[in-house]
Order: sequence, then structure tokens, then C-alpha cells
Amino acid sequence: MILLRKVAFWSWVATLGLTTAGCGRSDLPELGRVQGTVTLDGKPLPGVAVGFYPTSGGRQALAITDKDGKYELKFVEGVSGAKTGLNEVTVFWPDGSTPTAPIPDKYNKNSDLKFEVKPGKNTFDIKMESK
Repeated sequence: MILLRKVAFWSWVATLGLTTAGCGRSDLPELGRVQGTVTLDGKPLPGVAVGFYPTSGGRQALAITDKDGKYELKFVEGVSGAKTGLNEVTVFWPDGSTPTAPIPDKYNKNSDLKFEVKPGKNTFDIKMESK
């Protein structure tokens, strides 16, 4: 499952690189802007990937946390947000990164995190506990 999510992440990165400015956006689903902070045991976790995967199917939205653990999801290059509706959520270290802490399975390959993305602005803080 984690391999599938990593492949999806890198596919998304490749798609971002191939997306050109000025492409029509009429085929986009309804999106909600999503931001938040990822913490592990109360401390911000920089450099991790956050993936939102719509349970109804369709393109995932991804982000990498900044030095303060903050993230803002991107759907495609130049378009922020995630597909509205219920999304399964995972947190993982991107390939090639240097993990600074292990991510517990319950937020990663066995994640049970789910968030309901609504139109407009959404804030979902992910407060992970290592125990």
C-alpha cells in the first residue's frame, strides 16, 4: 500500500512538471482549499508528504510540509486544493528524503485518517503520536 502511495506521489510530481500554464481547467472537479500543520508528539514535522486520496476516486492532492510543519495541498500545478468529499489521508517520507523520525503506521501504511473536504477553506491539523 505504501509503495502504491509513493508511486502515486511521484506520478503526481511528474504530472506537475508536464502541466503547462494556460491549460484549460474546465475539467476540474469541485475543490476545497486545504491547509494545516503536521506534528509528531507535539512538535512540527518538516519535509513530510501529506496525501489526500478521494474515497470516491479521482486524482489525489499532495503537499510537502515546510520547516514549521505547515502544508497546503496542490491538486495540479497552479491549482490549490483537494477534491471535495471524504478523503483518506496519509503522511509519509518522500523518496530521496532523509527521515528525521519514524511515522507511525496508523498515519502511514495503515492510516485510518479521513477528512471531509468542503468547498472553500479547510484546515486539517494532523497531530500524530508516536505511542
